[in-house]
Amino acid sequence: MNVTLRQLRAFAAVYRTRSITRAARELAITQSAASLLIQQLEAQLGVRLFDRSTRAVQPTPAADEAFHAAERMLNDAQALSRRMRDLAEARAGRVAFLASAGAASALLPRVLAKFRTAHPDIEIDMRDVAADDLVPRMIASDAEFAIGSVEGEIAGLTIETLISGRLSAIGRRTTEFAARRSLTWDDLAGQPTIAMRRETRIRMQIDLALAQQGKRLSPTYEVTLINTALAMTAQGLGLAILPATMLPTDQFPTLIAKPLARPAISRPVSLLRRQGRTLSPAAKAFVSVARKALGASLDHHRAASSPASTAVRLAPRISER
Repeated sequence: MNVTLRQLRAFAAVYRTRSITRAARELAITQSAASLLIQQLEAQLGVRLFDRSTRAVQPTPAADEAFHAAERMLNDAQALSRRMRDLAEARAGRVAFLASAGAASALLPRVLAKFRTAHPDIEIDMRDVAADDLVPRMIASDAEFAIGSVEGEIAGLTIETLISGRLSAIGRRTTEFAARRSLTWDDLAGQPTIAMRRETRIRMQIDLALAQQGKRLSPTYEVTLINTALAMTAQGLGLAILPATMLPTDQFPTLIAKPLARPAISRPVSLLRRQGRTLSPAAKAFVSVARKALGASLDHHRAASSPASTAVRLAPRISER
């Protein structure tokens, strides 16, 4: 039995109006088309639904029983159609994603605020994790994508760079520090510094790049979390060695970033997705907002530093200046 929605709509219209002519007008079809749909439905169900006369159409007891079930099916189909339309147009749904702790703290609050304004009815499930846990959690969880810093290629995942930040010395906005265009790694030798611990990916990248130049970083303090380094810097304990993009200036308005040179090192913030998997409309909408918001943050960081500063770059390269 293959009852169609067109047949059910015709049946419900005839039942309500007690007229094939009025039902056809309501459905915007011809009278003969409406009559044919009723005949097809009766043949499918194996019962007579209406007693027809020249004056009226009267429902049979079978039609009385069928009407409420037909209306439920039509309402369910209409609700499904509305729900799918809302999902397709990102007016409803859920987006689940992972974010490294640094990106979640420094970059994503701005993205989340813009997304919530544009898509207030979409449920957001953001899971902030340690940077080194980002890839394993992405592979093992139901998250649609992840945002954070990774290097190289990863089997089963596609990686798209969203923004790249120059490794910088972040310090308090004193007259002397603000006047600096940049610092070299050698300049750090005589100053207290705060760096990430050796086992973190960002520190490994720094140590490798400096070793290639015959140099070595010996920080005064080593920490695990980016926010810890920034909070310590805000208290005047030393210069934090971090990508400029990891400085949320609204949270730390007294701090500024100055790019480190010789060598210049950049670190990307990337979008990670599973290969061969389609993002939901809600996730696509979030990624679109993230691209725009992070692009705007480039301008924000440029404005926060001197005109000659190149604290934020678009290519995650190591180069000599």
